Amino acid sequence: MPSHAVGFCVAGLLSLPIVVGCSGGEDDVREEPTFWQDVAPIMMSKCVSCHQKEGIAHFPLDDYEVARERAGAIDDAVQSGRMPPFLVDHDGSCGDFQDDVTLTAGELDVIHRWAAGGRAEGKRAEGPAGLPPLPMLEDATEYRTPLVTPVVDPSNPLGANDEYRCYPMPAGIPGERFITGYQVVPGNPAIIHHAAVYVVNPSAPSYVDGKTNGEVMAEMDEASPERPGWDCFGGPGDAVVHHALPVTWAPGQNVVEYPKDVGLRIAPDDVMVVQMHYNLHGHGEDGGGSARHGGSEEADSTLIRLRYAESVKRSAMMLGYDGLLGSMFAGDPHSLPQGQANASYSWEVPREALDVAASVPALEVLGVMPHMHERGRTFEMSVSTGGQKECVARVDAWDFHWQGLYWYRTPPRIEASSLVGVTCTYDTRDAEGPVLPGWGTENEMCMSSFMVAPPAEP
Repeated sequence: MPSHAVGFCVAGLLSLPIVVGCSGGEDDVREEPTFWQDVAPIMMSKCVSCHQKEGIAHFPLDDYEVARERAGAIDDAVQSGRMPPFLVDHDGSCGDFQDDVTLTAGELDVIHRWAAGGRAEGKRAEGPAGLPPLPMLEDATEYRTPLVTPVVDPSNPLGANDEYRCYPMPAGIPGERFITGYQVVPGNPAIIHHAAVYVVNPSAPSYVDGKTNGEVMAEMDEASPERPGWDCFGGPGDAVVHHALPVTWAPGQNVVEYPKDVGLRIAPDDVMVVQMHYNLHGHGEDGGGSARHGGSEEADSTLIRLRYAESVKRSAMMLGYDGLLGSMFAGDPHSLPQGQANASYSWEVPREALDVAASVPALEVLGVMPHMHERGRTFEMSVSTGGQKECVARVDAWDFHWQGLYWYRTPPRIEASSLVGVTCTYDTRDAEGPVLPGWGTENEMCMSSFMVAPPAEP
């Protein structure tokens, strides 16, 4: 199965010289924890891939003085479950997911006792600190985003420190291929919040009547000739229809391997659209224009590495559906009522509505990616087969800035007769009128995207 889930910080990258404390017996179990012996190992494995110098997080946690000063806030964040971010419920009641980076009860206890106690430093072991060799995806084809200095708009309701920018990249492959793994290496980790790669057929119809995807992308690209790419809050850009999402990345993730014998098809004429989310918190020193850090502009060019296979036993597909967004094209758009703390929207469709041929007997759901905008609060996806409803993914505290694709340890199945449904809730108390579906920050979505493949042969 894939080596890492996405949309959250995972295994630490910084190799700290530490001494792991050992218990000599029951009398030692409740000894006061120290930073280097007890807390630092937890930080290194679960936190410092983001919380390190020049990382995307706002402060480093491989530094004792910083951790001591912020111990109360750290304890509150981890005890509440806000950190490390892993949005889908993972207690087994609604899907069985892998790569859970949340802290164990024992780790939570250690951090709480250290934060509530004397916050002792302990003794840091002798020895050099440094970065371990970066694992690399073998036999990969490399692509790189343009060298860009992000530009932010302080009045942007999505975030005064955020820019979402998309860049088109021809696949450049000689024939049909299957993506079987990927790796994203940010050029400037301090300002990269997440990245995603969408696969688009430029000749296919877009969401705009009479225009192809290629025509829509060309118009968006021409709107800002002084900079590469285009603004793209909603996926690969407003009205662009993608047929695959092979890559999602967030800080801390490294090499991702698809399940054995699984690949996602890409054609030689397809265009890959790379969406970069730049976050400039703590870097703006010029009044909110360009990204600046230490008096100089911050730029990024990110490396994307894809591994291709000429054939696979199980050809994966990215399916997706959004009843709220889809209502835009039915002549009578649905809307969310204003002034509600928990405005609810639900949809349920038969499998054929997902453009899956009836001749395909069953599909395994390998991974799922919930999607709403800023007003989103909760999300729940279910699969109903033969009158039995199974909860397969649930988010109780949605955070737009930490979304991602979550891989299953035990894949749910979608049979030919199955119904797939999603319920989303929203906080619309700040809305000045009914909230309409759409790709803009003022609009909302209730989408589930999921990677599926035929079941593995026994």
